[in-house]
Amino acid sequence: MTPLLSQIVRLTKNILLQVEGPARRPSVQFFAGKQRPFHFSGGLGLSWWYSNDTFQAIENVSLLLIESASEFKDCDLESVSDAVTTTLQEICLDSSIFDGDAVFLRRNRSLFDCRVVPVPQFAAAIQTEMESSLRRRIGHRCVLYAVPRFQVPSFSLDDDAVRLIKRDDEKAWDQLIEKGYRFNGWTPLRPQFGNDRDLTFAPPGNFECIFVAEEYGTPKGARFSGILRFRKLAAILFAIASESSDGPFFKAMSHPYEFLIHFPHQLSKEAQITRTDSDPVVPFYVADIPVSSKEVLLIQNWYAASARCSSSDRSRIEKSSHFFNRGMNSNDVEAYVNYFVSLDAMFGERGSVEKSILRGLRELKLPSALVEKATWLFDLRNEIVHGGSRFISEWSRFGRYRQHFQTQPADDVRLLAQTVLLRAPYLFS
Repeated sequence: MTPLLSQIVRLTKNILLQVEGPARRPSVQFFAGKQRPFHFSGGLGLSWWYSNDTFQAIENVSLLLIESASEFKDCDLESVSDAVTTTLQEICLDSSIFDGDAVFLRRNRSLFDCRVVPVPQFAAAIQTEMESSLRRRIGHRCVLYAVPRFQVPSFSLDDDAVRLIKRDDEKAWDQLIEKGYRFNGWTPLRPQFGNDRDLTFAPPGNFECIFVAEEYGTPKGARFSGILRFRKLAAILFAIASESSDGPFFKAMSHPYEFLIHFPHQLSKEAQITRTDSDPVVPFYVADIPVSSKEVLLIQNWYAASARCSSSDRSRIEKSSHFFNRGMNSNDVEAYVNYFVSLDAMFGERGSVEKSILRGLRELKLPSALVEKATWLFDLRNEIVHGGSRFISEWSRFGRYRQHFQTQPADDVRLLAQTVLLRAPYLFS
């Protein structure tokens, strides 16, 4: 049997129909059979008990289900685990798999002991039912995140299933509508349903554009995957805009936007529109940040270069951009560490982090002054990580660094991570 089938057998052996010993075990009460939504749950009420190994078996089955087919790759573990347990509750009285009387009357110790077919056939039938249950939960979804301050013309990145739409670009929005998503009248210009007082699905205050990701999976899985895409896009958008700017971008005291909403596709069985805010993806800056069409082309070229890289190098780029974005959304020591993790993700090797990062910087042909700064900055990184400094200015070499380079360590580590992030895809590809 495959590992998945073996774990299904293990799971059914650890769903107990009888309480064993005086110890209290976790129990589940439910109505057996498939339940119709929004209807009274009729049917036979049953109780099960879990052994010490049940939860691990549920997790193992769920992880193997996710890995079993590409259609499940963007399903979240929680939703899959729920599908696994719900499926067993739905089919436990199915006469082609179980002895329903034995299950209902608790004649046997475990659910496994109530099977009526050989073990391989038994496990395969349950796997088929679990896959069917999971397919009912997944579908195409459009995930949106509101972005303030960035003045950007609409553009798409088809290879990454992500795009940016300017708030007043009705043509770009119509192109998204034509793909078949159920927006129910919601648009960036009028982000409400029904009358204007219905503000539940409206971003807080003004926003200039929206990030859009097209996902396929469970609602939570689509949300998670969408946020990862948005962090990558925000990192590159900021990095290219920053590199072209004459001065730095300063964060405002205003709280950054957390507004995230996702819409189902017309073909999706799950038709719910859901607003589930996320941690900030883009800081709220003091002033507007203009991004030209020329800079948009640089973003698209960067994504194209990343797509040409090997899978291992693409993974490094993805993780590096993720932690760069984390650095954008944090301050002081936390920001410093995230920017350094971005460098580590791109070039670091276990056991020789500093050496491998410096080698990578030289391969990028960075200015010698920036490489020299990196050796000092690595010392500060060690001070912070190992508890030698609680904040950047507490570093014993802080004054010497400023005097020697006439710059701030916090600014330099961001510049270093930004330069690496923008250049590395071209080196790797």
